[in-house]
Amino acid sequence: MVDLISATTGGSTGFATDADISAASLANDFDDFLTLLTTQLQNQDPTAPMDSNEFTQQLVQFSQVEQQIRSNDNLETLGALMQINNVSSAAAFLGSDAMIIGDTGDHDGSSGVTWHYQNPMAAEELTLEVYNSSGNLVYSQQGEKAAGLHEFVWDGLNNEGIAVEPGDYSLSIVAADIDEEEIIPAIAVQDTIHAVDTSGLEPVFTVGPNQVGQTEILQLVNK
Repeated sequence: MVDLISATTGGSTGFATDADISAASLANDFDDFLTLLTTQLQNQDPTAPMDSNEFTQQLVQFSQVEQQIRSNDNLETLGALMQINNVSSAAAFLGSDAMIIGDTGDHDGSSGVTWHYQNPMAAEELTLEVYNSSGNLVYSQQGEKAAGLHEFVWDGLNNEGIAVEPGDYSLSIVAADIDEEEIIPAIAVQDTIHAVDTSGLEPVFTVGPNQVGQTEILQLVNK
């Protein structure tokens, strides 16, 4: 779910990052270490001075931890910049038509729905059936029987030539080969990208009534 408050403030929540918290903790530990070191040096026996190797090793360890925290901070900054870039890149998809795996498209009352289907082999019989969101058959026709990819553009009319109501419509394909064995073509729907949710690690695109990740967009289609 999108955080509207964060969105209106540029995504900043005002909370400290992990690197900020680690850096603050390290600073407190280092202050304690210096205080302890100073106290021990002030009270050491002049005739038997302390071995400085241990303190040197601890100083080196503190330095290594500090470098790691700075690296983590840089990675968090890089991640934030990448997210900003994702937002800008994803926004360019808005309004474009995309083809995605799926059988349901949005009919706005005028444009109908465009599907693509791929027959794994030649069919002896193949019928294209369009159903509304209530599961009622509103349109059917014979489809392409040859093996390969085909396009089906439904104009939003039922079999009587009457315009149907706007809404979500699904394509079902009934197909069989010459031996009357069932064939199941793969179906993709072409629809408009209406929104992009960038609140997660991967943008989620609203394509018609469907929500998909960027890797699920098979093709961007010119209108």
